[in-house]
Amino acid sequence: MIQMVGRGLRTVDPTEHPGIVKRDCIVLDFGTSSQIHGCLEQDVDLDSQPGEGEPPTKTCPSCEAEVPIAVMECPICGHAFEPCGRETAPLTDFIMTEIDLLQRSAFQWCDLFGDDAALLANGFNGWAGIFFLNGAWHAVGGAKEERPRLLSIGERLVALAAADDWLNAYETDESAHKSRRWLREPPTERQLVHLPPAARADLGMTRYQASALLTFKFNRQAIQHLVRSAQPAVLGQAA
Repeated sequence: MIQMVGRGLRTVDPTEHPGIVKRDCIVLDFGTSSQIHGCLEQDVDLDSQPGEGEPPTKTCPSCEAEVPIAVMECPICGHAFEPCGRETAPLTDFIMTEIDLLQRSAFQWCDLFGDDAALLANGFNGWAGIFFLNGAWHAVGGAKEERPRLLSIGERLVALAAADDWLNAYETDESAHKSRRWLREPPTERQLVHLPPAARADLGMTRYQASALLTFKFNRQAIQHLVRSAQPAVLGQAA
């Protein structure tokens, strides 16, 4: 079931389908798969070795359906199974936690212009950024001896995940981890020469922030071309 629904969750490659922005995946379950197997948000171990033989089941005394042995409520008729040999307490309270991908990323993401509309992270072998335009986020990645390419278009989290994956493919935690000392050192004289006057006046700027600004400066035209050409219909209407 996870494999089948996962087909709908695949991201859209903007180079193969330009102008297509995927925001949702609607799953229509006309049977009982979701009831029997659960939702995709539950923890599932896909890396473990499969066991031998048929999975254990039990028979529902109300509808005689064969259901997984671990379920406590029949997904077909709703019959509640009595707990065997253990006490269970109803769930009365829970806390929902929102995952912050920026905090979980191994890379430091710089807000280039202070408006949260352009974020970029740098490594030694590659870089990636997300940029907001026309109501959608665009992920762009680049690497040594490679042209920048459009990675994803859509919601902020989707674009950030695509950009983070790109960096993970070219970098390691050791090469560009947030705890590296050079991230907090002041800019070099060579960096300051290429930075715009407003950036040079920022006394609190770090070497890493300067590196991110220079990466954007040197790749600005390519980034703008990729982002603007990703939505030709919108740009045509604006013109």
